[in-house]
Amino acid sequence: MHAACWTCRNRTIQCDQTKFPCAKCEKAGLECFEQRPLRWVRGVAIRGKMRGRVLGGDLKGTNQSESKKLQRKEIVSSRVKSLAIDVAPPVALQDPCMYNLDWSSKFYLDYYNVRIAKLYILHDSKSNPFRNLLTYATDDDSPLRMGMIAVAARHFANTGRSFDQDNEVLSPRFVNANVDALHFKRKAIKALLSSLSHPEHSQKDAIMATILLLIFLDLLESGIDGWKYHLNGAEGIVKLSQSLLESGASQYVNRDPGETDEETRRFVARQLSLVSTIGGALSGSKTGPELCINFEESRHQESIVRSFLGCPSFLLRAIRYFSNQRHVIETLDMHDGISIQEHIRDTQTMLELTANFDCLEWASDSLQSSDSSKIEIQKLYMLSEAYRTAAMLYGARVLRAFTTLTGTISSGNRELVLRLLDVIDSLKCDPALFKCLLWPTFIAGLESQTDIEQKLVIESLRMLWELTCCLNVIGASNILNDYWQRTHFDESSVPKESQLYMIEQGWLLI
Repeated sequence: MHAACWTCRNRTIQCDQTKFPCAKCEKAGLECFEQRPLRWVRGVAIRGKMRGRVLGGDLKGTNQSESKKLQRKEIVSSRVKSLAIDVAPPVALQDPCMYNLDWSSKFYLDYYNVRIAKLYILHDSKSNPFRNLLTYATDDDSPLRMGMIAVAARHFANTGRSFDQDNEVLSPRFVNANVDALHFKRKAIKALLSSLSHPEHSQKDAIMATILLLIFLDLLESGIDGWKYHLNGAEGIVKLSQSLLESGASQYVNRDPGETDEETRRFVARQLSLVSTIGGALSGSKTGPELCINFEESRHQESIVRSFLGCPSFLLRAIRYFSNQRHVIETLDMHDGISIQEHIRDTQTMLELTANFDCLEWASDSLQSSDSSKIEIQKLYMLSEAYRTAAMLYGARVLRAFTTLTGTISSGNRELVLRLLDVIDSLKCDPALFKCLLWPTFIAGLESQTDIEQKLVIESLRMLWELTCCLNVIGASNILNDYWQRTHFDESSVPKESQLYMIEQGWLLI
């Protein structure tokens, strides 16, 4: 057991003494000191006649330019100390390619390696594709490296916020991280534009990975709209690459990408396809159809070890189908009864297929290793069950929108709502799986009618925020609170059972 740290003693709280830095300092976002740190002051003394005086003259006697230089040095020193880490970083400070970086960049790259790489994947492992992206970020002005630093800085800045308070006063270290996030985001976009102005096929993988990271940066910032522009850019790059191949431009072809490069390429393509699916499901009708991107690489079977959300591919296809049907409603001729009935039958068929999907069999097949326990299979089954139930609720809303055109109303889904809430609650014991449940939790929130159900949803969102620090979680909470308030106080705006709740802004809730 370690001795109580100075930071906890100074805060007059009991240190957990389990490790260094201690868990309480990490949770509070404070630098953990074993002993009382040195106090740097301006001058040779803290008090007395020599206070504020330096060797070689008084500070008051220095010219204005020298004073500004001293202030800048103090700011840099403050930021370095606020970002300092006490353990030897496994990547950022040991890789020879990183030696020439400034202190804050090294810190953020290590932060990416330790915190971010395991945040956006179901299970962390030696083959974590997000960590493998570090091998593509060796160039000084690489847009991928700038994107990694921007994501890490934004996440670090978000850790200084709380779920309930939007305008709280942040400590200087989080204010500095916020500035860094904006600075490196600008550099990442500038570097990306430079790469796109002179496209080379060999840079395609790094560019696509950068776009994926910028989408995740948007999740950390808000999760509204910005991700769509990045996704459309990725689609343009895919089309450009295909046109170059069809035109026989052999100089652009990467003939032997290697197994690791090919796996990374497929992983990035799958995540972009997933973003297109989940984002399109909650986008307004004006932007939804443009998001239907079908990357060729996404057809390969995804290993559960390299899975982003742990959602079975069949259920993702079902969600995409229901989303497409939702947009079809806007173009249907209300007097064309035959066409409406056809869409109703097709939607009912997909709902039946979704209901019959065997989540337990999928979980068992996904964890084929002999080391996999029944508990692990059960948890993965519950995760897929959450997405299956949420997909059914989402599809049922689409079906209600179709049936209202014919004057009929389908039955409610109270049992499904209660089932989904139970599944979400049961996964709270496993943070790695629970962090993947933002979309199912939001769908459950749209269907929650009682105060108890709504409180369960908010508590789940609160836990998701603590696990991910993504501002789109707070955005989801604000949407639901506004929705519940309108349905409670304004009877005229209460969505009928036959209506489909539309989100006009493009929210990416993953």
